[in-house]
Amino acid sequence: MDLLISCRKATELMEQRTLDPLSLGGRVQLWMHLRICEACRLALAQQRTIERLLEQRDSRTPLPDSRVLEDRVLNALPPEGNGTT
Repeated sequence: MDLLISCRKATELMEQRTLDPLSLGGRVQLWMHLRICEACRLALAQQRTIERLLEQRDSRTPLPDSRVLEDRVLNALPPEGNGTT
């Protein structure tokens, strides 16, 4: 098991921990990475803030309908196959 992992792997572990507890190896890898990577520490702090806000959200209030925004974003994208990426 590599103890030093990439930011991509650390992000995967941070996301995974929101769904299921990490294995001991995953916890150690993430802990080691967070000791040396300020960017991932900030990302974890942001993730925890979002989790806390979602927990505090009044579940009786429906989420806003995002279809209008989705349509605006999709219509602003260039058509597929026009050679731009």
